[in-house]
Amino acid sequence: MPQTNEVVNLWLYFDEWSRCISSRYQRDSLYRFGKFDGCSPQYSDLKTAVKAKMMSDEGEARRMESTTYYRKNLGSAKDASPTAGVIWELKDPTGWDVQE
Repeated sequence: MPQTNEVVNLWLYFDEWSRCISSRYQRDSLYRFGKFDGCSPQYSDLKTAVKAKMMSDEGEARRMESTTYYRKNLGSAKDASPTAGVIWELKDPTGWDVQE
């Protein structure tokens, strides 16, 4: 039985891969780093997510999904942003956390 979207959301990984191969992202990559992005981590994540989605054991599917590039390096972590340190510097404390 395939896993639910709460366990493994294929759309998240498809969106990340399609964002990476888009012309706008590739243009930005060429501008920022001087080369096109091969999008290999995103494609590997998509393949891993499909495998995890088809597993019958929910725990094993969650473990497999937690090993993806997205979960280890991107997600919602500010300091894991691909533009941190290239386009902008991380502030400590952030502007909205400063006490008046």
